[in-house]
Amino acid sequence: MTLDSTLLGTLVIALTALVAFNLFLSLRLTRLVNALAQARLPDTVPIGAPLPRFQGTLLDGRSIGAGAFPDGQAAVLVFLSAGCQACQQRLPELARMLPLMEESGVALWVVAQGRQRDLHAYFETTGLLHRLVRVDRRSLRRLNPKFSAPFYVFVDADGIVQASNLIGDENWLSFREQIGDKTLIIE
Repeated sequence: MTLDSTLLGTLVIALTALVAFNLFLSLRLTRLVNALAQARLPDTVPIGAPLPRFQGTLLDGRSIGAGAFPDGQAAVLVFLSAGCQACQQRLPELARMLPLMEESGVALWVVAQGRQRDLHAYFETTGLLHRLVRVDRRSLRRLNPKFSAPFYVFVDADGIVQASNLIGDENWLSFREQIGDKTLIIE
């Protein structure tokens, strides 16, 4: 069976058009990916800005939000993920720091995502269950734009963000020292 020249010409034209269309889409996708890379998400809530409003739920079902912090009380929001090995390693540190924070008048809130039963199992032996807050994805994005973990946000008594980063940075180590964490080891 031989192809006549008209059919062969039509196939070549169609194949050329498909290749050109594929090239156009590939270049368009490359430009889009580059534009997204340029429009990076901020690492965190800006220092000196008020903590964004959020609504969360404690494991016992009570609601909590940024406005629920007692007036005049500083707070630390810690963002952990149940599947994060670095987060798992920070649990004993946070459990040890909790009474020191309470003595210093600083509230600790652990923000985590996941099913209630999974979170309960993950935090069950840490003594942190009563400090666990679940927030919706929109609130999480406002509080922790890159969904980083283990991550913290320090908020002063006026609700203004004072510091935030991954747990273990110089501000975190300074905070541990300020609350009297005697087990401080430079990491």
